[in-house]
Amino acid sequence: MKTLIGTIVTLLLSLNLLYAQTPSYTSKVQGQNMDFETIKTLIKAEKRGVLKENMNLSEAEAEEFWPVYDKYEYEQSQLLNEQYALLKEYAESFETLDEKRTEELMNASFKLNKKEISLNQKYFKAMKKVVSTQTAARFVQIMGQLNTVIDLSMTQELPLVNNL
Repeated sequence: MKTLIGTIVTLLLSLNLLYAQTPSYTSKVQGQNMDFETIKTLIKAEKRGVLKENMNLSEAEAEEFWPVYDKYEYEQSQLLNEQYALLKEYAESFETLDEKRTEELMNASFKLNKKEISLNQKYFKAMKKVVSTQTAARFVQIMGQLNTVIDLSMTQELPLVNNL
């Protein structure tokens, strides 16, 4: 458990460094965009490393686990794209958001949260078919912690909604 926590803290620190080296969400876009695809690739590699280190899979389990994980990662990556697009839109317009657009963005955010929960439920069921229920639960727990770290690093610089 200490290894997992240490790894997650290290991931958070490295994500903070990556985001620190990119233009701030709150700065005006001037032809510069965060290299989101590069960051996403690095995050993907880090997550895989954390899972390898903490899933405690036998060789036989690993053969069954990784193909299911790859499908999960693809779907989760699509969700991350949607989340990033929403955050970027908010960051670029937070100073001028009216009531209607604020509500639309919040509803889109709630919808994405529901999609994330559905994705986790879907892959918990899929993982239980190839590994034990406890191992599938460990996968969901680890991914939940990693996704929390990723969400935090993506949103920590975002300003709160202004009162207009």
